[in-house]
Amino acid sequence: MKIGIVGGLLQGMEAVYLAKKAGYETVVIDRRTSAPAGDLADSFEVIDISEDKYRAAKIFSDCDAVVPANENINTLILLNNMMKELEIDFLFDLNAYNVSSSKILSNELMERCGISLPKSWPTCGFPAVVKPSSQSGSIGVKKVFNEEQMECAKKTIRELGDDVVIQEFAEGPNISVEVIGDGEHAEPMILTEVILDEKYDCKMVRCPIETNKETAKEFYECGRTIAEELKLKGIMDVEAIDSNSGLKVLEIDARIPSQTPAAVLNATGVNLLQHLTEGIKGKLTKAAPKEGAAIYEHFAYDNGILRSCGEKVFASVMKPYIVSGLFGSSEMITDYDSNKKSWRATVICRGKTPAEAWDKRQHCLAQMIEENRIEKYLDPVPEVVTLPA
Repeated sequence: MKIGIVGGLLQGMEAVYLAKKAGYETVVIDRRTSAPAGDLADSFEVIDISEDKYRAAKIFSDCDAVVPANENINTLILLNNMMKELEIDFLFDLNAYNVSSSKILSNELMERCGISLPKSWPTCGFPAVVKPSSQSGSIGVKKVFNEEQMECAKKTIRELGDDVVIQEFAEGPNISVEVIGDGEHAEPMILTEVILDEKYDCKMVRCPIETNKETAKEFYECGRTIAEELKLKGIMDVEAIDSNSGLKVLEIDARIPSQTPAAVLNATGVNLLQHLTEGIKGKLTKAAPKEGAAIYEHFAYDNGILRSCGEKVFASVMKPYIVSGLFGSSEMITDYDSNKKSWRATVICRGKTPAEAWDKRQHCLAQMIEENRIEKYLDPVPEVVTLPA
């Protein structure tokens, strides 16, 4: 099996990692020579597919399936059409993506499905979250506590050329699940917990998560309902808050995610890319997880200071490689060099239980600090502000 991966940044790195673990051959296609996923793949083609369609088609013709690892809508449309012409499996659902890339459209769909969402403005009151409808990740997202902050956040989003979405700030663990569909039926996979940095960007993923069975069952069914309403033929990520007042579904993303699939694989042995390739062929199966646990975390080292960081900071990694056992980790994706003043690392620590995985993470962090004579370690979290009574 040979997989073509179009896009060499974080999603591309995730796709290459999963493909390698499944025993697939990989070719990454990106117009940037410095795309980090290219260093992890079996082969790397520097090409702008919109400028050289003939060469791109030749590369794709040697692949069994192609997965887009980017969010450029023109590229996605071009790939969708090319894969139809070439009759190659396209591990992506353009129609579902068009809905999920708009928080306005996806919220309307989830409301029709009876999914529990955060309250909207002005019913929700303060604190509230102001976010753009169509941006990726944490771009433009702001927690606000008064009208002045809200107007400032709305102005920023309008300057991005986007529509504003305002909802209640739901407190509780941030949980996620991937769902894979074959166009008719959908199967939710494995739940994870997403830990955020101070900019609401994912810095850590834990798998499995500690939640009651009823909440887990409700979340699985939410994912299945949304995916089947979309007639999803591909993969989708569903994110929610497990709040004291119940589950609050935040958003959906119908694309291959970064971070959570690697955590799922290391904790349970379930390879979401493998499930996706088989699901597209009409062989959709339920996840069959093994018992285990994993911690997946990004770190950045700059001039003597080590910090846990979000994926956007980690994305500046240069010429990464995969290594087992470094600093006592189970595995790392990193550009670490003891002589460098700046490096990045995604650290994966496995264990038989969550406690064992966390203990391994703690020892790994201590070893990183000791062996590199690190002066300071920072672990930023989202700002917490208490409103006056």
